[in-house]
Amino acid sequence: MSAFNSRSLIFGFNCYLAVIMALFVSYSLNLTNPVWAVLTVFITSQPFAGAIWSKAFYRVLGTLIGAAAALIMIPPLANTPIILMFVMAGWVGLCLYLSLLDRTPRSYIIMLAGYTAALVGLPELVNPSGLFDNAVARAEEISIGVICTALTHSLIFPQSVEKAMLGKLNQMVTDAKRWLISALESEPEIAAIRARRRIALDLTELTLLGTNFRFEVIASRQYINSIRASEERMISLLPLLYAVEDRLQALRNSGGIPPRTEQLVNEVKAWITELDIKNTAVNKQLIERTNGVEQQRITALIDQCRSIAVMHAASTSWRDILELNLVTRLIDLIEVWADSLALYAASLEPHAKPRPVLKSIISINRKRPLHVDRGMAAYSAFTAMLAILACASFVMMTEWTQGGTAIGLTAVMCCIFATSDDPTLMQRKILKATVTAFPIALLYVFAIFPAIDSFPMMALSLFPLMMLCGIYLSNPVTMLSALSIVMMVVPGIGFTSSPHTDFVSFFMGNMVAIVGVLFAFVVTLLIRVISLDVSIHRLLKAGWRELSHHATGHIPQEKITWASVMLDRLGLLIPRLAVAQENEKLRIDKALNGLPIGFNMLDLRVAAQDMPQHTQDKIKTMMQKLSRYFSSMTRHGYQAPRHELMNDIDAIITEILQLKSLAKSDQNALFAADPRLHGLIASVGLRRNLFPQADGFSAVKQPSGETSK
Repeated sequence: MSAFNSRSLIFGFNCYLAVIMALFVSYSLNLTNPVWAVLTVFITSQPFAGAIWSKAFYRVLGTLIGAAAALIMIPPLANTPIILMFVMAGWVGLCLYLSLLDRTPRSYIIMLAGYTAALVGLPELVNPSGLFDNAVARAEEISIGVICTALTHSLIFPQSVEKAMLGKLNQMVTDAKRWLISALESEPEIAAIRARRRIALDLTELTLLGTNFRFEVIASRQYINSIRASEERMISLLPLLYAVEDRLQALRNSGGIPPRTEQLVNEVKAWITELDIKNTAVNKQLIERTNGVEQQRITALIDQCRSIAVMHAASTSWRDILELNLVTRLIDLIEVWADSLALYAASLEPHAKPRPVLKSIISINRKRPLHVDRGMAAYSAFTAMLAILACASFVMMTEWTQGGTAIGLTAVMCCIFATSDDPTLMQRKILKATVTAFPIALLYVFAIFPAIDSFPMMALSLFPLMMLCGIYLSNPVTMLSALSIVMMVVPGIGFTSSPHTDFVSFFMGNMVAIVGVLFAFVVTLLIRVISLDVSIHRLLKAGWRELSHHATGHIPQEKITWASVMLDRLGLLIPRLAVAQENEKLRIDKALNGLPIGFNMLDLRVAAQDMPQHTQDKIKTMMQKLSRYFSSMTRHGYQAPRHELMNDIDAIITEILQLKSLAKSDQNALFAADPRLHGLIASVGLRRNLFPQADGFSAVKQPSGETSK
């Protein structure tokens, strides 16, 4: 898509207007460094109104915290610069570490607090008496930039986060529907695999958009809860999709799907297929599907599933067990999909009174947890500290009076790219931007500004530069390059009341930026760059570690919480998949199986609590082996499970089949309270997850004297 479209032109003009407003206010108040206000305009400018207000709030708060930290640290340590540098490096590292533990936009607060202390305090180290004034001035000018940015982007053709959120939600529901139909029709898996990967990525993006959406006026608690509930239902849907898809394939490989079950599957498929979610004209139809008539149809489908399940409740045939497993998972899938459609319909009517069926769902305040890598967070923090100390050592040895700003820029460059596997890719762009920005700043300082004598003329001269920067900032492809040029050219121009009068002072001022970025780049290149293989392994390792813990450790009350983190990891793996080698893609595809494995392990452990002690002991022994298997993969990478583990699972299935089942006539009791059924479904699912290519189950002969009751 071209950078020059209606939205980018509006965005660019808003950025330009905000810059001129910020400069006018700064000059009117005789503030010493309007550069901070101008930079704030571009840093806080976002495509959505909610994102602008959230980042504006976070930037002001982070600046105040950072300025306060500088006022606390620097005065008592001004006479011991070595100690001060270690304390400052420690502060930046601590703030960066804590910010990386929160992957929502809120993390900007604490990250900004870290490097703001260095930017505010270190340039004043030569004359600490000006520290307080500098801190107040920075807070004032950043507040001016924030207010000007928020006003222009919110009042001139604003764009709500709501549209983007609904787009993501629509995409997820569409992908889930495509996967459902593909699974039920036994089509090739290519489209389904793409859909399931995109769902995981969209879930994380929707979570982050929701954080910004809270700052918009239209964001009611009910509306936010309905979006969060939709995320939760989608997370629940994915392992069910895996299960239904797999059991259908297993039945086809075991002689074919029985006619009654095939008819049921076709009816479920017809129910799912009827609605074209992509067509916005059917939104009313979608809303109407949540009424009483639709509920009757859902109930009829579930009753058909239960009637088939009851027929096989006591069967020991592998084909019957697979059919029982399939229809049981179909019940869960129908219920979750119906909830997903109802919640999606509610999101299309954000201000309407919620239907009774949804009241209990959207009344709960939800927070979706995301994956956190504490080791990488600590490693990134250590890198930032080392780079700051290296730059500080250079400044002290050369006795460079302007070096404090270079140290602050080193902190900035280490912090803002810390989430990347290879931050040097972005830091290299900043270095290139410095080269590009130098002649632009030179042109304005020594050619354009000396020829003008009024603010209106200055505003007019800035139009092409600021407008173009804003336009390219609105495009995700060119955003980093545009922001890099802004970060270099704006300080180069200066915008101060006492501009550069000679080339030497101008050049040395620009050298500050080069030195600061260069130290961050070199130190990061030497110790912080993470290869694709290591990055992928760390994500997979985190999932295996949790699976190992869930096999024998504490059973979480909310499986959705754990599943949410697993899906977020999948979302983090997807971009890496695009550049991974074939062996890495295989490892990622194996990781997709971790979600249903975890659900089945936890379901089996919960069901075992109501089983006889000797059955519990067998399940416990098998879970210990599973735990060791996943723990071994955290050290050695992916490895296929041993055949011995399948024998243990078959022994557990045999044990569960011999337990007493509830009466066939009591369908509701069978599905609500029968540990035998739930244990059988989970253990069969676990067998299929771990050994999908294995032959069908056959009962394991019990040792003499060991019979189940």
